Amino acid sequence: MQEWNSFSRINAVFNHEIPDRVPKYEGSIEIPEISPGPSGQDTCSGLLFFTPEILRMVRRFPFILKILKGLLRHPQMLTPIIKYIPRNVSKVQRKFNYDLFSTVPGVPMVFTEKIFKDFYTEEKNKVIRGPGGFLVWRTSPDGAHTRNGFIRSSSEWDKYMEFDYDHPGNWTLTYETIEECKKLDIVPQFAIFGAVAFEELCQIFGFPTFFRLLIKEKAFVKRIVKEMNDFAINIAEKTLERGGKYFYITNDIGFKGRSIISPKMFREFFKSGLKKFCNRVYKYGGKVMMHSCGYVSELIPDFIEAGIDALHPIEKQAGNDIVEIKKKYGKNLVLVGNVPIHLLTHGTPEENYDYVKFLLKNVSKDGGHIISSSHSVTMWCKLKNFLAYTKAVENFGTYPIKI
Repeated sequence: MQEWNSFSRINAVFNHEIPDRVPKYEGSIEIPEISPGPSGQDTCSGLLFFTPEILRMVRRFPFILKILKGLLRHPQMLTPIIKYIPRNVSKVQRKFNYDLFSTVPGVPMVFTEKIFKDFYTEEKNKVIRGPGGFLVWRTSPDGAHTRNGFIRSSSEWDKYMEFDYDHPGNWTLTYETIEECKKLDIVPQFAIFGAVAFEELCQIFGFPTFFRLLIKEKAFVKRIVKEMNDFAINIAEKTLERGGKYFYITNDIGFKGRSIISPKMFREFFKSGLKKFCNRVYKYGGKVMMHSCGYVSELIPDFIEAGIDALHPIEKQAGNDIVEIKKKYGKNLVLVGNVPIHLLTHGTPEENYDYVKFLLKNVSKDGGHIISSSHSVTMWCKLKNFLAYTKAVENFGTYPIKI
């Protein structure tokens, strides 16, 4: 009889084989009672991969940035502490017997130092402002974001963007993360910046500016999408060379009931870069999971043709029917999701328990499914609902599934 662990279980499901039980994944679990650390809602996206507090500290004490850059240039100096990063990041997932979690291979070196000089945070709130005081990013107490973008024109792209392909900081965490995760028995999948480019560019420019560029400056958009794709492919290759296998790319392209951009526009600007990324990963034996919130059902054939292995999170509230998607595409695509955050936040334990049973019976039963929430377990999800969700998987998630 095969001895199963998280690595063999995830390998089986990505190869469309049935493991001993349904694999489990969450990008993050942020319920305060079990995860008292900072919320992912407080981390700015776009050009800065830090909290406003860290930006404020670096701006106030410039020597900190020089020290950090020096350490990233010589990753061997960081080796003694790197192993604690995956141990800490995956702590809650391991407590609840998860198989897969998302982490980073390093810090994407894609911005010039000028970003730290021109952008700043207000002292008493989580607001980032740019030159002249224009609002870049803000999070309210209920987690709602305002994202106006760091860059307001194509002429500012070269001023703030600088793709340093060969900087060791891009992949400095990879090898130690993999070795530590073997001991911890949890699989790391590495989040790669810019593989599709749509979501990152929406954050870098802000939606109004970027959508204007998509219409009026198509050549420029195609150029910068290629720059980001090429960077992502380079970092994926370096990660694969150091033992990485599973990759997580973000591409939030859906609203409720429709996609943000048309399938035609996705094909024109973004599909070829995604396909090139996936092809390069496969050359080294890797696998790709793509995250895309919202309604994505009409784009799934394009995603499959581009080459992704798994799609997360198949959001029910946006109008995706995971049972129908499984029937149509289950032979070609691993589905990851779709326990609704709405249910985890506003439902009852009984409703969550029953919904998970429904997923196990109708989606997981013949493999090809990694159970997960419809995004992540946010700080607003109720602990009792999360416990009911995990309990249902424990009770009914062993193969052969009998419900």
